[in-house]
Amino acid sequence: MSQKVVIIGGGIAGLSAGIYAQKAGFESVVYEKHAVPGGQCTGWMREGHYIDNCICWMTCAKEGYDLWDIWKDSGICADGIEIHQHDYFYKSEMNGEAVYLWRDLERAEKEMLELSPQDKRIIKNFFKHVKLSENLEVPCKKPLDMMNLFELTQMGLKMFKMLPVIMKYGRMSVGDLADKFKHPLLKKMVMDYMPRDYLAHLFITAYGTISSGGGGVPVGGSLAAMLRMADRYKNLGGTLVCNTNVKKIVVENKKTTGILLEDGTFVKADYVISATDTYHTFEKLLDDGNRYIPSKLKKSYDDPKNNPLGSSFHAAFSLDMQTKEIGGRTFFDCEGFNLAGRKITRMNIKNYSFEKTKVPEGKSLVQVKILEPENEYLYWEKLYNTDKARYDAEKRKAAEDIQKAIEEHFPFTKGKLKLLDIWTPYTYNRYCNAYRGVYMTFITTKKSPNLTNVPGVVKGIKNLFLAGQWLMLPGGVPVALVTGKYAIQRILKSQGKKIELKP
Repeated sequence: MSQKVVIIGGGIAGLSAGIYAQKAGFESVVYEKHAVPGGQCTGWMREGHYIDNCICWMTCAKEGYDLWDIWKDSGICADGIEIHQHDYFYKSEMNGEAVYLWRDLERAEKEMLELSPQDKRIIKNFFKHVKLSENLEVPCKKPLDMMNLFELTQMGLKMFKMLPVIMKYGRMSVGDLADKFKHPLLKKMVMDYMPRDYLAHLFITAYGTISSGGGGVPVGGSLAAMLRMADRYKNLGGTLVCNTNVKKIVVENKKTTGILLEDGTFVKADYVISATDTYHTFEKLLDDGNRYIPSKLKKSYDDPKNNPLGSSFHAAFSLDMQTKEIGGRTFFDCEGFNLAGRKITRMNIKNYSFEKTKVPEGKSLVQVKILEPENEYLYWEKLYNTDKARYDAEKRKAAEDIQKAIEEHFPFTKGKLKLLDIWTPYTYNRYCNAYRGVYMTFITTKKSPNLTNVPGVVKGIKNLFLAGQWLMLPGGVPVALVTGKYAIQRILKSQGKKIELKP
């Protein structure tokens, strides 16, 4: 009789854990609180328009990278699924000038040198390291803490070309990098995509992911990708239970015996994997959970000054026309409007019609995403819980101001935009239990501790394991994908079995 693995959360990490649980010979059940799987990797329909919430780019999503086999095996990039490649990472505009971070690095470098010959040295150095960062590999064969010296050495050799990127930019902030440029647009361009305090190597490697050709997105969007992943899991014999909230992880004599559902049902399990937000796991799902939280995570949660958090405000619009003038993500200055007490004078817009998802004929779907720090999440949380009417009014006013800014910068859109949806950082907490509305774990700064790898075990509670993006920086979809697999490998190791799980 096979042993039973119960998985809390039907997002990427939970479904990944389920897929590999089935492949390892376990009986598994995934419990998801919502009607559809995916967690934060999702999308939804509004007035015939598909709004995507998640995948901006993937990592190592092409032949030659180790992770590619897992992307395919998960169903996200199943055979026959078209992968859309971005023409450029993003575009920055200011004072009538524009600069593109093209996927074609030679083109991008040439145009940047023409724009600012005085920045020749830093521009060439920048593109040299972006090219090197195309060698980034996400560890995916087994957890780092389970690798022996030979395996760690092999991984190091494989990523040897990445070493100069880490050496040069690993303790440099995005703001430090921006300050090296003389041209004001290039300074602005560097800081457009990430907050000033982010480590610069994250920006470099993100661009390298796009230029490598491994940073495309599966056509159809995040929700379709998650439904394929759920189908892959169910076709392997797994059971996905949606619309079911988990109330507690049951622990008896320092060993988990199962979970308690919101309706009072006890589900017995040999192993439990919590693939939901780690803060939610230890604060809500475990009694006295603060005793068991991994020390690296606890130190980061307890030191928000050096481990800042961020989320975002979104507004999605239907544009009553098709246009190439609004393409990939474009950053531009605006007159200024209030958002959660902060004046916004620069924003960005992205046309999602490239994904060939559902948009009424003759129309486009455009979205605006504005990064918000932790204090603004707290603003929205307090407002929602104390004055819901004011919360709704303020987010709608912000959306109206955003629409006005779009119309001023792109005059041809005037009278053609219709607001479809708005969501705040608090939305991610309400729907996905996301701590402080975060979707990309802690922001790594020069003062951040080394939170590169948090072992997905819970010391003090036998047979309880963790999966999810909070376990490895910088978080996101790839980390969620591999840590689901890691959780099953940890179970196999605890049983003294071979841990190789090939796609």
